[in-house]
Amino acid sequence: MWKLLRYIPISRGVRTDSGVQPPDSEVPSSRLWVDSGPLLFFRSGSIASSAAICSPEAASSCPRSAFRSSVTGSARSLTRLISTYRVFRVAGCGWFAIERGRFGYNCCPVNRESAGMFDFFFPTEPFGSQTLRLVAEAGEGGGDAFEIARVCRGIEPGDKAGWESAWIAKARDTEARARTALAAGSERTAMRYFFAANQYWRMADVFLTMERNDDKASRFAHSQTCFREAAKLHDPPIETISVRCGDEEYDGYFCHPRNPQPGKWPAVFFIGGADAFAEEIYFSGRELVERGYALLLVDTPGRGSSMYLKGIPTRPDYEVPGKACLDWLFACPEIDPARVGLMGISMGGYYAPRVAAFEDRICALVSWCGCYSILDDLYLFYEHLQPTVRRLLGGVSDAEARKRLRSFSMEGLASKIAVPTLMTHGAGDRLMNVEGARQLFAGIGAADKQLVVFEDPEEGGTVHCSHDCCVHHGPLVFDWIERHV
Repeated sequence: MWKLLRYIPISRGVRTDSGVQPPDSEVPSSRLWVDSGPLLFFRSGSIASSAAICSPEAASSCPRSAFRSSVTGSARSLTRLISTYRVFRVAGCGWFAIERGRFGYNCCPVNRESAGMFDFFFPTEPFGSQTLRLVAEAGEGGGDAFEIARVCRGIEPGDKAGWESAWIAKARDTEARARTALAAGSERTAMRYFFAANQYWRMADVFLTMERNDDKASRFAHSQTCFREAAKLHDPPIETISVRCGDEEYDGYFCHPRNPQPGKWPAVFFIGGADAFAEEIYFSGRELVERGYALLLVDTPGRGSSMYLKGIPTRPDYEVPGKACLDWLFACPEIDPARVGLMGISMGGYYAPRVAAFEDRICALVSWCGCYSILDDLYLFYEHLQPTVRRLLGGVSDAEARKRLRSFSMEGLASKIAVPTLMTHGAGDRLMNVEGARQLFAGIGAADKQLVVFEDPEEGGTVHCSHDCCVHHGPLVFDWIERHV
């Protein structure tokens, strides 16, 4: 086992013609030290024969040489390596996994099957975060956690082409199984497969850029088709609906409650975030259906079919499309107009509060993540989301995005929110700044308001949308809704 010490730099190296030499005359066996370049893992013997170079390339792919006397490549700190790659490979030596030990970190040899699997239970990079989100939704019928793990096992960290092809293959296989089951008359089995295939098609497009919008539209169409096939088989019914807003028309679903109480139904309008379309967030809101609530899901501007198929970009004045959706919901004869709530998840933590600031018909608001300013709390906070946000705005430049996003703000509006409000956020959310949630919450005018920030990694919930803490977060949100809607 090779030891990695927790704190860096342990010492500074000195470059010589023969390579980088440590400041001391002897290097302890199994000791790591860091110079201004890559990391070196020492086993025993001389530096030239046993210094394994872990460069940025080595962290995600095989370097040309594992053992050499000269050091090249970009600097990467031990902390960055540990937070980005739980596994890496070194030419001629095989795969290694980084794991936390009692006094530091250990670097352990692992087999290829284990090494190729990025960490999605405690994610620190986009592959893991996207997979954690899927696994959380799988708990509500949007896939199978073990099947997801088997797919991930074959994807190398950072390999976006491999990611795409693996999820396409799984989506096609799962959709084929659904159609086989349906042809055999096994409708419930077919429904489960269609729901899973919907999610797997979605996973195939999450890292595609604006330059591949046609491919994104194709993947979305497959995903939507699978969801609608499942919806036809679902009990209670899931209706495919459309909402008119001026010259625009949004696709969506009206999910009937299971075993509702006598009388008219309570309902929740649920708004998704940046890249979350209606066919996905159904799984996050499904518990409401089980608790006797009708659920309205609509691909509002910048989301799902509105973005992928119709080219309708997002907009700052979400109260306009939000009003159109609520008009549709309040027009339903089955709905109790005194018991209609509003909920937004992720970037919907801006959309939903924005709608609530202009609505006096709803009786409660849930902000599943809070966001005061899309520019400050999301776009500038997490640079990896910037291409996604630029696409949602219609494919604009970075400069234009920064200009437009200034109006995506709750400044002067938060105080208008008067209904009971629950806001949740993870203290370690790397996508949306928790301080934005605190700022929004502080400005909300409602007397009955509650902010829950998950701060304990041992309990979970500290990540974006608290997807790693469904066992605690779900009851918190849905019990609160039962008390207020």
